[in-house]
Amino acid sequence: MRCGAGGALAKKSSRKPSLETPLLAPTAVRAPAFDILADTGPIVTANLAVDDWIALPDHPHHRNTVRHAGAAHLGQAKRATGALASLLAHVVAARWEETHYKVDGHTRGYLWERGELPRPDRLHVTIYRVASRAELDALYEAFDTSTAIKTGYDQVLAGFRDCGLQPGSKRLRQGFLNDALNIALRGATRELQDPASPELDLYRAVAVFKPELELLDGIDPQPSPFYSGVVAAALIGLALFETKRVLNFFDKLNRKEGNRKNGRSDPVDAVLIAVERMNMEKTAARTALQGDLCARALRGLLTWLAGPRKSRHQYWLQYSIHAVNMEPLLADLKARKGIAGVPTL
Repeated sequence: MRCGAGGALAKKSSRKPSLETPLLAPTAVRAPAFDILADTGPIVTANLAVDDWIALPDHPHHRNTVRHAGAAHLGQAKRATGALASLLAHVVAARWEETHYKVDGHTRGYLWERGELPRPDRLHVTIYRVASRAELDALYEAFDTSTAIKTGYDQVLAGFRDCGLQPGSKRLRQGFLNDALNIALRGATRELQDPASPELDLYRAVAVFKPELELLDGIDPQPSPFYSGVVAAALIGLALFETKRVLNFFDKLNRKEGNRKNGRSDPVDAVLIAVERMNMEKTAARTALQGDLCARALRGLLTWLAGPRKSRHQYWLQYSIHAVNMEPLLADLKARKGIAGVPTL
């Protein structure tokens, strides 16, 4: 999904994200010289030079090519002969509008280009004509699911590429946002959701939160205290409330600049204490506690936004900060984003 870029203190747009996700315009490449063997209309088979295949744009959801080029099973591919070598010379593409995209064969193309996989004389290509971006994505998913185990990490990074998002902070650019995105849209990590509910569409989730991710990236969030629950709280807060004040709260949290007075904690310090207490739990329990951490961080944010003058005893806390009810906040967020009722979000 192509989303408008946001500056560090940009105003939130009222524009709702489209659920038909257009591709970013691919870099101009030479027209592939297909030698057509058969054309049935929906499906074309052809021969193609390896260099022409390499030049085709990847499908934007494709997983990290460089990382997967080192997969153990590719060692067998490098020694392939006979029928296996013929199989490796078969690739799959899609034609949407006037552009061809790789569907299967991204990693082989990368290895052929680097000279790390023996090059066939020619490639045998199956080309599917698709009528929409949705068809293109469904075709890619059908081939990808049958050949690889995708992780949330892979999907988030693909979502970054699809949206033109390039985080600079280590916390965000690594792509470990599966739990945070689930919490920010559904209130809990996937493990604590109804198993019958559909998986969260992480590609779209990244696009939905692109403006907020860019804003959060601007304060260079650190892995601690920005665990998944805190990242989720920041995304929700930036989507719903005044950008400058929300960033100010999470920047203070990032710098661990909480305050204490007469044995009481301000909202920043109270959230930092909640993070410290979570860290005392075993690793497995920490994951389960991320939704609760998000709710406590949101309570801290709401208290911070209200300020000490509204209710001094609620602002300066003597005991642990309570979790806020996230349901109305998530309902408001989805309404503003135009995604209420979308089952995969």
